[in-house]
Amino acid sequence: MLANYLAEIWGISIVIVSFALIVKDGHLKKFYASMETEDNFFLWGFISLVIGISMVLVYNVWARNWQVIITVLGWAALLKGLALLFTPQQIKKFVKKINYQKWMPVWLMVLLVVGLVITYLGFTA
Repeated sequence: MLANYLAEIWGISIVIVSFALIVKDGHLKKFYASMETEDNFFLWGFISLVIGISMVLVYNVWARNWQVIITVLGWAALLKGLALLFTPQQIKKFVKKINYQKWMPVWLMVLLVVGLVITYLGFTA
């Protein structure tokens, strides 16, 4: 089933990236340093836009079960891409307000758990 396949891709990707950012604090610092400038916003916006459009076109199911997570991730990627392309100044201001050293480890742990749950659902549902 397509939802399972997409859940496996999203889940494994989220687990790997969040775990890498938890383990290697230097990656997180470099990531936030790059967000303070708009140099990469267009590239990130384009990539997020392509992923989001692809996801929404391939899987846009608003069901009342766990599979809606896949739809929400697709729409979130699409909206993130649009935001990075069209409102880079607001994104930059938002990033400066975030105290990533205090809250980011907590959010990364939450993201890791979410990724594990999505992976589990993808492989077992």
